[in-house]
Amino acid sequence: MRRIYVGKTKDVFALDDGNTMLLFKDTVTGTEGRIDSGANEIIGEMEGKGGASLRLTVYFFELLHKEGIPTHYVGMGPKENSIIVQSARSYGLEVICREKAWGSFVRRYGKHVTQGKPLPSLVEFTLKDDERGDPLIVPEALVALGIVGQDEVEYMMDMAKQITAMIKRHLARRDLELIDIKYEFGEVNGRPLLIDEISGDSMRVVKDGRVLLQNELAQAIFG
Repeated sequence: MRRIYVGKTKDVFALDDGNTMLLFKDTVTGTEGRIDSGANEIIGEMEGKGGASLRLTVYFFELLHKEGIPTHYVGMGPKENSIIVQSARSYGLEVICREKAWGSFVRRYGKHVTQGKPLPSLVEFTLKDDERGDPLIVPEALVALGIVGQDEVEYMMDMAKQITAMIKRHLARRDLELIDIKYEFGEVNGRPLLIDEISGDSMRVVKDGRVLLQNELAQAIFG
C-alpha cells in the first residue's frame, strides 16, 4: 500500500492489486471559521466526521448500484473509515447539480436570484483548481480544451441529473431537502464513471430550515 495523495478530507492509497483505497478523515473545510463543505480551506476537525462520510458514501454507492447506476466502488477497506475503489483517471472536474440557489451560486448571480429560489436540476462544471478558486467552465470549453470529449460531457450531465433525482427522492422520504450536490467523474477501464464519494462533504441538505453538518446528515439518515 502506498499513499499517493493527501487531500483535505481524505487520503488516497494505491494498492498492490491495482485498486485504490480512500481513507476518510475528520477534517472539515470552511471559511472564516464557519464549516462549509464547498470551501477549500481546512478549518479544523470534527470527531466522527470521517466515519460519517464513510457510512454515507457506502450507503449511497450501494443504493446507486441497486438502481443499476455504476460507480467505481468495490467494497469496504482494510483500515477504519476506508473503502476500496477501482483506480480511475480523474477528469479534474466538479460536476454540481443545483436544486435551489445557494452559496456560491447566489454570490455570483445575486442581482438575478435570491437564496432558496428553485432551480431546474441545473448542472455546472468547475475545474478542481484551488489556486484559481475552482473556476466555472462551460461544456464547450471542456471540449475545446481537450479536457473531456462531447460524449463524456453528455454522460456527466445526464448521470448528474439522474443521480440527483434519485437522491433527492430518497432524502425527501426522511423529510430532508437536497439543495445541491457535487460529483466527480473519471475514466475507469476506458469509460466515464462516477468516482470519489457521495457524503455530507459533497451535498448540502436542509432540515427544518437549517443546513445539516456532515455528522447531522448521517444521524438523520441512520438514526
